[in-house]
Amino acid sequence: VYAVHGGEVAFAGPFEGLGTLIIIDHGDQAFSLYGYLGGLAVHTGVRVDERTLIGSTGLSPTGCQAMYFELRVDGRPVDPLEWLE
Repeated sequence: VYAVHGGEVAFAGPFEGLGTLIIIDHGDQAFSLYGYLGGLAVHTGVRVDERTLIGSTGLSPTGCQAMYFELRVDGRPVDPLEWLE
């Protein structure tokens, strides 16, 4: 799993409902969330660049290999396609 944009790791660890979770703060109230991770390659407080390895995929609650991904701006989820171009 790689960071979609650079920023600071605001959280890295277990999180109820999303398993092992990483939250990256990109500034200007923009955050990316990566859940259901099987392993962490970063820790809270580390600065990462775009495409930095941050972890590995894990298992969803249904037992399938998966990763939860979400982008939030100003506290609201946004369509990730504009960020991934």
